[in-house]
Parts: sequence; structure tokens; C-alpha cells
Amino acid sequence: MRRVSRAGALLAFCLVINGCHPRQHSQGPSIEFTHVPHASEGGPDKLETIEGRVTGAGPGQQIILFAKWGPWWVQPRVDRPYTEIQSDLTWRNATHLGTEYAAVLVDPAFHPQPTMGALPALGNGVIASATVKGRPPFWLTWWFLLAGTVLLALAILMLFRLRMVALAHQMNMRFEERLAERTRIARELHDSLLQGFQGLMLRLQAVRDLLPGRATEAIEALESALDRGDDVIAEGRDTVENLRGYPMVNTDMVQALTALGEELRPDKDNLAPPLRVFVQGQRRDLDPILRDEIYRIAREALRNAFNHAQAREIDAQLTYGNSKFLLRVRDNGTGIDPTVFDQGRRAGHWGLPGMRERAKELGGRVKVWSKSGLGTEVELSVPASIAYGNSSVRPRFWFLRKGISETHDRQS
Repeated sequence: MRRVSRAGALLAFCLVINGCHPRQHSQGPSIEFTHVPHASEGGPDKLETIEGRVTGAGPGQQIILFAKWGPWWVQPRVDRPYTEIQSDLTWRNATHLGTEYAAVLVDPAFHPQPTMGALPALGNGVIASATVKGRPPFWLTWWFLLAGTVLLALAILMLFRLRMVALAHQMNMRFEERLAERTRIARELHDSLLQGFQGLMLRLQAVRDLLPGRATEAIEALESALDRGDDVIAEGRDTVENLRGYPMVNTDMVQALTALGEELRPDKDNLAPPLRVFVQGQRRDLDPILRDEIYRIAREALRNAFNHAQAREIDAQLTYGNSKFLLRVRDNGTGIDPTVFDQGRRAGHWGLPGMRERAKELGGRVKVWSKSGLGTEVELSVPASIAYGNSSVRPRFWFLRKGISETHDRQS
């Protein structure tokens, strides 16, 4: 009795461990495909090879193949419907093309119909079955679609680059035409208008020397006219210089601004404030054409500061940021007249509008802050992808930048 009770307890424990009932590990036969023909509408002409293997097949059992185009058709022929299973459990035969293929494991006594609307169900001599889609044509395979997509993207990028290079070439051609026209106008002004004024001034001076000493009022009037003539000639020369531009002699922006401050300083004694130049961030090379435009904007801002601000301190700060390049010109002078600030310019002067126009043309922006008695600040900001020439900060479309830089280098 004790042995029986122990055996019952052990059996109950095993049943609990195995889920309260013994498990049966049984697995029926299965079919797999190792080579599948292409997917195509079927026909009597073209045959392709289909291969696979079977596991768990019994003695005498065979494979029946089907191809589907409309109904299921027995393959390869109605009078040869069986495919033998080799000793290594593989099978191989020919089949007409179809959209799907099927392999059915049957007993020797099973006889299929030539065409069937549906595959035979398991049972009644059918042991196992498997179906598979036909292989797609190469132009529908994933690797062909991926390669086509990559080639199409490269073609679009190449066309985009060529288009941008053409646009950059057109822009530079227009720039060259504009520069040539400005140079021609400057030459005409210098050779005709300014020379005429200079000759007129010499004649007025000769008339002044001929007047008797008692004609004091006439001399004073002539002196005033001569002074005004000198001012007109100076303004004309400034106009000619503006038309010809101010190309930078020194490519280093700090040295160029320092020299510019010495040039624009009205006098060299201690009464005139010297220009202080500060640099923030790691210095980088600026695009050559844009560098000259930035220099011209800085010249206009510094000239306004030296000539009109009556400042005690004038500073210029260069900021080489990762996202943008900044140029700031500050002074602690009298500030811009509110009326002038609201109108955007002084009567007869185009300094502020000119700076804004230049900044807009090179893809940047100029901001001006000013308050009476507290001074003025002019800030030029240019995106890093435009401002820097040979730096690590470049736009994502590097090919676009390369094309424009090549055109700029040819112009330089």
C-alpha cells in the first residue's frame, strides 16, 4: 500500500509539473520550397524548375505540384502528376509558370483532377500541403527599386547642382556688368564733371586775387563760394569712390577694420576716439566676394560713427558663430535723430538704406538700434552657410556651395 501511495503521489507531482496532463510531442510531415519560379500568367510553352524538401514523409508517398493562373493546374502534365521524393528528402520537377505554386504530399492511391478551384483539403489521402507566391520580376525586387531610387535621387541632385551653378554664373555675370557700368559712370564723372568743377574753382580763385582790397564783401562771398565748391568736389569724389567700391587690400578682417578706423579718424590727436576691434569665436575665412561687401557695410557704419556720432568710444566686434557671422559697430555718441531714424535716412544721404540693400543682396540683414544721448549700434548678420568660405560650417547641399564657390573664385 505504501508503494502504491508513493507511486500515486509521484504521478500526481509529474502531472502538476507537466500542466496536469502528459504532453504529446507529435509533429506531422511538412513541405518547404528551396527554389521558386517567377510569377507570371501561365501557358503551355515555358517551363521552369521548382525545388523543395519534405520532412516526415512515409513510404511510397509522393508530391503533386500545382501552378495557379485562374484555377490550380496540375504540373507538369496531367498524365505525369507525381513528383518522387529522393532519398535525401528533396524533390525537384518542372512546372509551367503561375502566380502561385503549391506542393501537396499524398498517398500513392490519391489521384488529382487536372484543374481545381481550390487545393485538396487534408485527409482522404492528402497528408500535407504548402503554397508560395511566385518570384517577382527583377524590376519589382527590393534591390532594383532601391537602386532605381538612389539613381533617381542622384540625377535630381545633379540637375539641381547644375541649375544652381548656372544661376550662380548668371548672378556673377550680372555683377560683373553692374561693376563695369559703375566703373564707367565713375570714370565719366571724374573726367567731365569733377574736372569741370576743378577748372571753375581755379577761375574763381583767380577772380578773388584780382579784386581790390576794399571789396571785402565780394571777397567774403567768393570765399564762401569757394568753400562750397570744395565741399561739392569732396562729395563728388566720395560718390566716385562709392561707385568704384572699396576692395579690401588686407584679407584679414581685423587688420582691415583697424586700418579703416585710422583712415576715417578725423584727427590723430587724443580728441578723436580710436577704433577698438574685438573678436568673438574662432576666426574663419570669409567668402571673398561677401567679405568685400561686409567691409563696405562696415566702412559706411564706421564713417557715420566718426563723422556724426560725436562719440568718445567706437567699437567694432566680429563674431564667428556656428550658425551666423555677426558684425557690430557701436558708439556712445549722440545717437541718430529720431526724425532721421523714422525716415530711414538723412536728407541727401543714403547710408542706412545702402547698408540694408547690400546686406539683403548678400543674404544677410542689418539692424540698427539708437537712442538719443546713448549712442548707436549697427548689427550685420549673415548665415554661416553663406559667410564662411573654407570652414567646417557648410550647407547640407555641399555641391551647391562648391559650384557657387568655383564661380566666385573665377571672378576673383
